[in-house]
Amino acid sequence: MPAPTTIGHLIDEQLPADLREFLHTAGEHAAGEGFRLFLVGGMVRDLLLGRLSRDPDLLVQSANPSMSDAPDLANMLAKALGGEVASVSQFGTAKLRVSGFEADLATARQETYAFSGALPDVMPATIEEDQARRDFTVNTLAADLSPDAFGTLLDLHGGADDLQQGTLRVLHDRSFQDDPTRLLRAARYETRLGLHMARETEAAARRDAERLKHVSGDRVRHELERIFEEAQPELPLARADDLVLFQTLVSTLEWAPELSRAAQAIREAGHETTPLLYLALLSVPLAKGNSEALVARLNAPVPWAEVIRDTHTLRVRLPSLATEKILPSTVYARLSGLTTESILAWSALAPDQTIRGLLLSFLMKWQSVKPHLTGDDLLALGVPQGPQIGELLQELLNARLDDVVVTRDDEEVLVKDRIAG
Repeated sequence: MPAPTTIGHLIDEQLPADLREFLHTAGEHAAGEGFRLFLVGGMVRDLLLGRLSRDPDLLVQSANPSMSDAPDLANMLAKALGGEVASVSQFGTAKLRVSGFEADLATARQETYAFSGALPDVMPATIEEDQARRDFTVNTLAADLSPDAFGTLLDLHGGADDLQQGTLRVLHDRSFQDDPTRLLRAARYETRLGLHMARETEAAARRDAERLKHVSGDRVRHELERIFEEAQPELPLARADDLVLFQTLVSTLEWAPELSRAAQAIREAGHETTPLLYLALLSVPLAKGNSEALVARLNAPVPWAEVIRDTHTLRVRLPSLATEKILPSTVYARLSGLTTESILAWSALAPDQTIRGLLLSFLMKWQSVKPHLTGDDLLALGVPQGPQIGELLQELLNARLDDVVVTRDDEEVLVKDRIAG
């Protein structure tokens, strides 16, 4: 089947009315002001694949290209459509909020790299030059939004044909060297879009995997975050492991098959999960020194660092939960304060089934237990102000956890006994 040459009919058939009207109107305003305006990125791919997509990416070029092209057009569209420009960046991009959705506008640009893994130096360019700097051919597709050619595809690199054939292909042999974060992106795109790397692209990925060592922790973390937000993160994580990408971050880091099985089991059990669950799973095999190495390598912000460190802390504490007839209050003391993600990860991977059950009991029941009585209630019962208040509240919590007391009256009896004693 020949590759498509237009998506105008797909825009009109698949997109909701407000978004469809915005694209037509934006194209008309842009043409009237002398701008070339194209729909690019994920929405073009998604329309060709029959997938739902909401927030459009637009590429802008004026008659005399400058890095202010996108911000200038965004401001014009905001005034014309009653929207607002939410942000503008140094790279010639702008975020436009209008009609209940957001559109990202980018100035057509060229990029050069001072060294492998560096942030690019950018300069204004034509739409065609911009497409030539993209990571994969399927991301070079651009749809003209001008009234005279609405929906016509600009496809200079065979992206539509590759998309049709399910192929993920870089534009040139040095692509991963220019930007090694594309390695992680490739694993995500493959599994998300149902594509497979072309033979030469996979060969380049394996050859250049070591280049990921030279990328900043912030940029690597951003790509991991995008992976963790996928519907089934274990798929791109497993692919990244197959490409030996994780070992370039920390030598012992890997995504083993049992981690994929654990991720699936956690979701299938209906547990509420967050993207950082997959960071916890990734951290499970790491010893303390390597956990700290991962924190440092990713320049991990506090939430990430807590998950990585708590996952190791729990590894150390797991044997203490194997005690016969362990009390819920003891389990609570061992787990309180640890991140939910670290506990949930080990609930699927702890070697002992009894321990797995205790971890789940903590998450689903014990961690939400609180005494009926408050500090003010204890003062009203005659407990003097001071450390005894905290001690009694802790005792009441333990007694509730272990079913020594059940009702508020039970708690008051316990407190009065302690006062009398």
